[in-house]
Amino acid sequence: MVTHAQAQETEPLLGRGIYDLAEAARVVGRDPDTVARWTRGANPLHHVESDRIISFLDLISLWVISELIRRRVPQGQIRAGGEYVAKHVGTDYPFAHERLATVGAAFFSKFDEWVDVGRGGQRSFPAMIGELLSPIEFGPDLHASIWRPAKGVWLNPNVQAGAPCIDGTRVPTRVIADLEAVGDHIEDIADDLRLNVAQVRDALQYELAA
Repeated sequence: MVTHAQAQETEPLLGRGIYDLAEAARVVGRDPDTVARWTRGANPLHHVESDRIISFLDLISLWVISELIRRRVPQGQIRAGGEYVAKHVGTDYPFAHERLATVGAAFFSKFDEWVDVGRGGQRSFPAMIGELLSPIEFGPDLHASIWRPAKGVWLNPNVQAGAPCIDGTRVPTRVIADLEAVGDHIEDIADDLRLNVAQVRDALQYELAA
């Protein structure tokens, strides 16, 4: 049962996605303890306002941080880069902003020109900037609005509280996985939910990889 205090905390997140730590960690592809380290403490990589609820922009931020670490960007540069983007753009979500990008083991943000924000804004003119945020659509405020982490799957904070769903629908991928787990055939799942078989297969592939 949701308490009155939890309801008050959740209400401002309506339309912004609602995840607990375990679900956020599952979607990002890290264990919950790792995600907790990134968001807690005196000097987190990304500060999350709530102790219990993670928003869609928080989720995107955590995924970007995870990808930066996979690309071997040092955590000190990640932290410095986040602070640089936050200051120059005026946002609490620098890792979910359209101007963020990476190349190699550095990461950059595009202001008047591409600068290495992880090293305090040093100017850089790389031959090619690899866009980290290519699976993400941005809204008018230049912050992430929709994330497509895999083929046929979207996370839209206005749909099912941001749960992973079959792209363009309100059908959560986890529902597909649960139906398949109890023995429903893919063709029957597609027919019952008015989907095609390819959509069901994409949802199952995403859930298996999560």
